[in-house]
Amino acid sequence: MMPDGIQVRGSHQYRVQIRRNGVYQSKTFEALRDAQEWRRIIEGKVTGDEFVDLKRARATTLAQACDWMIDGKLYGTNPDAKNVAAKLRYWKTSKFADWSLVSLHDWDLVEWRREILDEDNAEDGEQGGPEAECGAQTVIHRLNALSKLMQTWARAHKIPLDNPVKPGVRPSRPDGRDRRLMENEEQRLLEAAEKSSRSWLKAAIIISIETCMRQSELASLVWARVRLVAEFPHVDLPRTKNDKPRRVPLSVRAVAAFDSLREQGALTAIGSIPVLPVETGRGIIHAFRDAIRDQQFPDLRWHDLRHEAISRLFELTDLRENEIMAISGHLTPAMLARYTHLRGDRLGARLPGGKLNSRNT
Repeated sequence: MMPDGIQVRGSHQYRVQIRRNGVYQSKTFEALRDAQEWRRIIEGKVTGDEFVDLKRARATTLAQACDWMIDGKLYGTNPDAKNVAAKLRYWKTSKFADWSLVSLHDWDLVEWRREILDEDNAEDGEQGGPEAECGAQTVIHRLNALSKLMQTWARAHKIPLDNPVKPGVRPSRPDGRDRRLMENEEQRLLEAAEKSSRSWLKAAIIISIETCMRQSELASLVWARVRLVAEFPHVDLPRTKNDKPRRVPLSVRAVAAFDSLREQGALTAIGSIPVLPVETGRGIIHAFRDAIRDQQFPDLRWHDLRHEAISRLFELTDLRENEIMAISGHLTPAMLARYTHLRGDRLGARLPGGKLNSRNT
């Protein structure tokens, strides 16, 4: 006797007919077992009672999933990909490493966040306490990598795995920094860089200020992408943080900085050879921190140079907002605004009768 909804249509011909909730579907199979399996799956989808086998997810630990993504290089190919891999390595050695993928929940991550940021001892208005292991932005990056891992693993294995990085798990977004270079600070910064053991650091600082390039973009830049003798010198960035290519125009000062790096590299400054002798953007940051001291440059970070560069494009050029976005790589005006900190005196100097100040003030 045939199960309901399955008809014998001839030798080794089994036709399945499904009518549920106003939906009609039919399909013919050569094997009764295949017909029954298809009927079970389709009826489950229509009625919402689809069976989900989570055995594989239960048997997979977070560390194993991290290895799967790292070994397969499934974290992307843009300049930030190595940073994502580093964040996955963090989770691989975290206290959750041996946990099953289905055992990790949003409340576990909230507890982890409170602990790692020492939130219980934070002062009013502060995101972390005195014993915080890292900043809120680092926690956000780690959680973003974990979320990407969960989504990628679930999609690859066709298992509706619950993503524990839910709204409310990430700490609130830190206020945007507004650090700008003070009077004569750029000159002092370049003098400090000249004394660094990294002969490339001074040129890298100039390029950052002149181009708005991200540290990861500069770290991954190769000479084949640098056009210094074109009618309009530029750098082609095929892969950026936003996975969108862009062309960055070079000022006279930026071209001179690239020329100095080319002279340092001599015959190796060609083709796929990196412009800077670093593997990731962290190498640039470490060199920068080694060269400057907080007492000389209070609270100055490498990333502040990108803020400075974008702010100068507004203050010292007639470029429109969309043109500046094309140079900086921001996708929306709101994102661009977080990097723009204009000085009132420079804006006043651009009014009728005003005098534009030197770019070094």
